[in-house]
Amino acid sequence: MLVCDTHADTLYALSAPDRPAGGPLDVTAELLTAGGGVRVQCLALFVCTNGMRMSPTIVERELQAFEGLKQRGFCQITELSQAREGVANAMLTIEGGEAFGGDAAQVDRFADLGVRMAALVWNNENGVAHPALSGSGEGLTPLGWDIVRRMRSRHMAVDVSHLNERGFYDLLDGKAPPLASHSCARALCDHPRNLSDHQLRCLFEAGGYVGVNFYPLFLSDDSRADLDRVVDHIAHMCDLGGEAHVGLGSDFDGIETHPEGLRNAGDLPALLERMRRRGFGEPLVEAVAGLNFKRYLESI
Repeated sequence: MLVCDTHADTLYALSAPDRPAGGPLDVTAELLTAGGGVRVQCLALFVCTNGMRMSPTIVERELQAFEGLKQRGFCQITELSQAREGVANAMLTIEGGEAFGGDAAQVDRFADLGVRMAALVWNNENGVAHPALSGSGEGLTPLGWDIVRRMRSRHMAVDVSHLNERGFYDLLDGKAPPLASHSCARALCDHPRNLSDHQLRCLFEAGGYVGVNFYPLFLSDDSRADLDRVVDHIAHMCDLGGEAHVGLGSDFDGIETHPEGLRNAGDLPALLERMRRRGFGEPLVEAVAGLNFKRYLESI
């Protein structure tokens, strides 16, 4: 079975200057390969800066960390058809449009490095787009549109996780559909980072994709969660028309707490088994596990 996780912050966890040396990671090659099957982990180049003060050093440190992972069993892929069983297959992504340094031409550099998707914004204003937490009613900036056009020309997916609503709807323009690599349903947890039912329906109708986030803060109003709560969000999105558009976007190595039973990448088989126990048929389990993400990437 193909199992894809569309977001983890492992590269930043390895690169952050305030991270304890040798601390445990949620994502390792050993965890990804222990359960068999074909495992694909998206690893984000995470840029956490204020405004346009882009820090090139963090991106370079994360790229160096990625090279280190490749020496420890990870294998970079750019298409899911390249993924192999028994290997920690890894796909590069970006979280934060600051990575482009105010220059849309930098998209080409990252595309050449194998980056397959990029989120325009994290939680800070950055001159590209506006974060969901800002409360802004404005859409993408002119620079943001330049970046999006360049991304689409390179078949790089535009990630709407962390993006405000106006920016989200801007990207549903009838062209290559966006994805939300790590987002949950606001109907089940009223947090501004989550997507409303209307947003989810529009994204599914456009041919987009959503990877359900495992962060308890986004799963439950009381910030307590377990395997069943994650399945609740998957089921809710399926009920909205997302059976062919929903997957997994853990946010591993970027979340402070975890759902009970989902401590690291080695626990994903337990989540799939919980889906089976909840009445999900095997074709739908396989779709959510990875086939939906594969179909999405092949469509853009």
